[in-house]
Amino acid sequence: MTWHPALALALGLLATAPALALDKPRDFVPPPIERIPNFRDQTREVILELATYAKKRNPSFQVLMRGGHELLVKGEIEVEWEDIRDPGGTNFLTRPPLRSTFRQLVQKLDGLVTDGLYCGPYRFDKPLAEAIRTRTELDAQLDRERKQGIHRPPIPVEVGPFSNDPAEELRKAAEIKQMQMRAEIQRRMIYGLNAMRAEGRNLFALDFCASQAEADAAHRAGIRDKAPVFARAGGDALDDIPRARPAFENPGEILTIANVRNWLPVLRSDRFGTKARFIDAVAETNYDMVMVDVAHRGADLLVKADIAKLKYKKLGPRRLVLAVMPIGRAYDWRWYWLRDWEAGNPAFLFAHDDTPGVFITDTGSGEWRGVLGKYLAGIMDLGFDGVMFDDVGTYLWFEELMPLGR
Repeated sequence: MTWHPALALALGLLATAPALALDKPRDFVPPPIERIPNFRDQTREVILELATYAKKRNPSFQVLMRGGHELLVKGEIEVEWEDIRDPGGTNFLTRPPLRSTFRQLVQKLDGLVTDGLYCGPYRFDKPLAEAIRTRTELDAQLDRERKQGIHRPPIPVEVGPFSNDPAEELRKAAEIKQMQMRAEIQRRMIYGLNAMRAEGRNLFALDFCASQAEADAAHRAGIRDKAPVFARAGGDALDDIPRARPAFENPGEILTIANVRNWLPVLRSDRFGTKARFIDAVAETNYDMVMVDVAHRGADLLVKADIAKLKYKKLGPRRLVLAVMPIGRAYDWRWYWLRDWEAGNPAFLFAHDDTPGVFITDTGSGEWRGVLGKYLAGIMDLGFDGVMFDDVGTYLWFEELMPLGR
């Protein structure tokens, strides 16, 4: 196997990392509350560092983030974290207020990819502009009430009893819990989407739909909301190319994501057999933007000639080719993996994830940040037009592991 110099250097750095982390989350004893890191800020710092490097090296390099809406706007948990660290309120006046936008990060991103915007359990059942307006008006009302000493939660809480029948009571309680969870996830999504839109950034939707009719409706909703959609009916694996032609297929030249009308993410290429077959298959499409891993089957690294071939639609015009780069997880099938690695060795492999062969990484680790920096440098050396930072939401995993309110 031929290794790209920058990626090979990253592999060398990985081999020297010490083994300090715990093997499994169940072995983990949370630190005192006052020593729990701000995991959102850790992830925010990593993405900001990477995006800043990329933009400095090439201002035209496109930077997208998949998920991570909570990184864009200050939420309640960060206010709570500040109160714990500064109980006397010494720095209260210098703190960014609740729901303030982290503009430095937003302005470094060219786009935000949102899963399940139009299909799935957390989909929006109304136009995005209407959802944003409704949430903004409710928050303004809550702020006015808070100044009057009235404190209501951002999501209404319905309390029982609901029935004299214990079984019905449990069913209703579970239903309400699910509804509140849906509303809370949508609330966080709205904040992030609104922050991006307010700064003139681009929105994209990634939807796995129950039927082709739902997928078609998702495309129409994306046009309405100015959020190009990749929607597929059935399955949730981004490992092949849809047989149907792209929605809104066009012969236009695409040099920036602002002009993208359709896009194709192929995050695993195992089903294509050889790397040549994979490259040929993607090259034979007319999507405005394609996203791929830097290595076929996770190990056979793409070369400049591969990227150059992908940069043109079947019709001939130029399009964008982005690399997918996981931030908060490591995978034992990717090119950088060493045979003796396990949870805790290297230290940044913090714990096993639910999926076999997948590990939660410590984004606060200097070794892991160094690896990510070399990873991005290699992506740019290969000639990609941009990057999509993936697996950024693992700060939620750490927040569940080390809750502030215990």
